[in-house]
Amino acid sequence: MPSTPYLARYRFGLITLTVMALSVLAAAAGMLLDLPEDPTMLLIVVGITVPLTLLALYGPLILLRRPALRVDETGILFGGRPPIQARTSAFVPWSGIGEIYLFRTHHLLVVTTYIGLTGRDGQPAPLRSVLPESVARTFWHVPLEVVRASRPTYGYRLDRAAFTAAVAAYAPDVAVIDVTGVAVGQAPLGAPRAD
Repeated sequence: MPSTPYLARYRFGLITLTVMALSVLAAAAGMLLDLPEDPTMLLIVVGITVPLTLLALYGPLILLRRPALRVDETGILFGGRPPIQARTSAFVPWSGIGEIYLFRTHHLLVVTTYIGLTGRDGQPAPLRSVLPESVARTFWHVPLEVVRASRPTYGYRLDRAAFTAAVAAYAPDVAVIDVTGVAVGQAPLGAPRAD
């Protein structure tokens, strides 16, 4: 058994850093280019507001080294995501987890990894859905109950191998089903599911 739990901490990812850099460039362009007043103000306001908002949301979590995801002998803690961290934070004990799915989905230009759960003995997973039903149905490549009991890996990097090893050590009867090999595009909103 691992001597320490698997722990993923919040961090600024490549997409977040890119958005922040582009925003700062937009603000600089607004200040340096000779543009009409309205586009200039828009570039400056957006260029300053976006990075400050991202810093305000994730900065305290990063500086305080809050756990974004923890796997230990008691279960799995999902740290949630700002600004709705309290609503999206959840702890699920091993006694309530039957299987764990790792899956990826294309959201326009961004590929997001999700961790989804099933319950034991046909019971629903004890993880409240944070996705609206209409959105959950667009994830067609994994069972709907797994999508409903899933969390995206926003704000941290999931080390799939270390995560899987920790699950195997702390809960050897819980299977990890990794279907992240292909990032599947979401179905259009309102499209029927095969299940």
